[in-house]
Amino acid sequence: MSQSSFSNRLALETSPYLLQHAKNPVDWFPWGEEAIKRAKRENKPIFLSIGYSACHWCHVMEKESFEDEATAKILNDSFVSIKVDREERPDLDNIYMNAVQIMTHRGGWPMTVFLTPDLEPFYGGTYFPPEDKMGMPSFKKILLGIANTWKNREGEVKKSAAELLTALKEINQPTTRNGVSLSFRALTEAAFHKIKSSFDPIYGGLGQAPKFFHTTDFRLALRHWKTTQEEEAITLVNTTLQLWAQGGIYDHLGGGFHRYSTDEKWLVPHFEKMLYDNALLSELYVEAYQATQYLPYATTAREIFDYVLRELSSPEGLFYSTEDADSEGVEGKFYVWTKKEIEEILSPDVAVIFNKVYSVSKDGNWEHHNILHRTQSFIELSEELGLSQTELEETLAVAKRKLLAIRKNRIRPAVDTKSLTSWNSMMIHSLGLAHQVLQESSYLEAAQKALNFLLAENWNGKELKHTYARGQAKHNAFLEDYACLTQATLTLYESTFDFKLIETAKKLAEKMVELFWDSSRRAFFFSEPNQSDLVVRPTDTYDGAVPSSTSLALTALIRLGKLTYEEKWIRLAEMALEQYEHQMRTLPQASGQMLIALELLQNRSQEWVLIPGNDEVVEEWLQAIRESYYPNKSVSVRTDLNSKSLLFEGKVPVDGKTTLYICENKTCLAPITDVMIFKKLVATHTKLSA
Repeated sequence: MSQSSFSNRLALETSPYLLQHAKNPVDWFPWGEEAIKRAKRENKPIFLSIGYSACHWCHVMEKESFEDEATAKILNDSFVSIKVDREERPDLDNIYMNAVQIMTHRGGWPMTVFLTPDLEPFYGGTYFPPEDKMGMPSFKKILLGIANTWKNREGEVKKSAAELLTALKEINQPTTRNGVSLSFRALTEAAFHKIKSSFDPIYGGLGQAPKFFHTTDFRLALRHWKTTQEEEAITLVNTTLQLWAQGGIYDHLGGGFHRYSTDEKWLVPHFEKMLYDNALLSELYVEAYQATQYLPYATTAREIFDYVLRELSSPEGLFYSTEDADSEGVEGKFYVWTKKEIEEILSPDVAVIFNKVYSVSKDGNWEHHNILHRTQSFIELSEELGLSQTELEETLAVAKRKLLAIRKNRIRPAVDTKSLTSWNSMMIHSLGLAHQVLQESSYLEAAQKALNFLLAENWNGKELKHTYARGQAKHNAFLEDYACLTQATLTLYESTFDFKLIETAKKLAEKMVELFWDSSRRAFFFSEPNQSDLVVRPTDTYDGAVPSSTSLALTALIRLGKLTYEEKWIRLAEMALEQYEHQMRTLPQASGQMLIALELLQNRSQEWVLIPGNDEVVEEWLQAIRESYYPNKSVSVRTDLNSKSLLFEGKVPVDGKTTLYICENKTCLAPITDVMIFKKLVATHTKLSA
């Protein structure tokens, strides 16, 4: 029987990842009551497989094992098999990834976990090959061994599962700390020294291969430089951001970054592209441009946005989740070139220039092909080639358009067309920030369209949903969704000063606190209370590929408090931060966003309040305010709709002129009415501190 003759329950799902497995001969269930009841009724262990649509090794294991009828028969006879999209259910991914890491001291996807019918894990791993290989037992051997163990030693299995469950509960149990003293200066100083000790001065980034972006660490280093003017901090940021943008990790034709580098040089990426990476990286490049006025940072950010708006945008205006690493079953095939291909497309003179700039050779640099990358700056290249920088850029722009047109005719990597509230909100936030700094109206339009759709379809004023796919909003939202959407809403308020967005942010924050805040422990949980399908209620405090949901929630609450003068949000955030002082002190590289939240709370966290006068210069003021890198500022402009907010109390235009009030802890500097004086203060790095 061919694979296409099969169909299982996953055919009714909306997740592209689950739909990829809908024709496997495995009798897959989605996570839910039907599968759990079946396992209990038949007293079978659960085989839980967790992955995502852009995961290369998930595809490999599907082809080798889940499409194999002999393997499927073992699964169907002895297990209840459940397939989970980790992007749909990050709570399950959190719980069972912790379990796998406890059991094996490693993790990754596909995640393979075996559970009792009561959902307690007892054995796990990641990828298993179809035959014994490289010290790994075959998947069939694992299945037969576990089926036999369950049949003959069920009591021992359950005892082991109970012990593992105890360990999982301890991991997810917040520790209450009272009377903790918080000092952002001491904590961020220690964090920067930790970052510096991991910095690669030759190739940039942190640590050794495989190398990930650690975006929040570099945003923290940028803030450290702003506070201390420590030259090493800005050197660390500049070195890394420039080498990222030159490396093969970056798509030099289509824009956007791949997920991580397999080598120390940022040359050979794992080719999948994630929405969250490109949201976080575009934010970092915009902030770095704002801080340094180095134009290539703005160019990189623009190219990221061009990619997302061109390739990852849905007709509704939301953003898709991921783009696969593979096309035609081969990782990276869509992105790489031979020298011959380039020389057939470009004129001889242009091909020579392009191949020089992007290090293209006859033998290639990966699998006999070339991953486009630069080893020199454009200034160095223009001098070496005897061209002006403008001539070089114009030549390359023409060459890129031709190559991109050809690349569009290749078979594309698959796109996961599921939209996540959290990741969409990250991109909305970054687009809003880019609109402010780069003065690009199309970014605001795209951000507003996405936000309006989320608020219309995923949020009904009382309940938020985590995903939108195939016309359906599904799955109750998690802490990360509320936190990121609140943050995005506040950023678009600072872009438009539409007071309805403040009201929406308040409602989201109130619901977030109601659902996820535990006042007795002074901590946030990741999922809603009383979920019967979770063996533990997970927490999320450590940064990974994305900042922790707890730290994002705290950042959003502090911003909301600063924009409304409502102290309850600030007090709650401060109470929570006290609980994580030990984490920030001992594991700073897993606490970057939390340290950013703490700095926002304590380090010259200011309200910049603009009161329009009769001189019609508000836009000139906003441009001056937005181009200045003061990351701990909040910006408000009084309008007819928001004038009753506590933030504007006692603030009036002086002598009828548009007036800027810079306030800290509700104490304000002398009002400034001349935008040129303000620009001079910023240009001379005068400390704008009340």
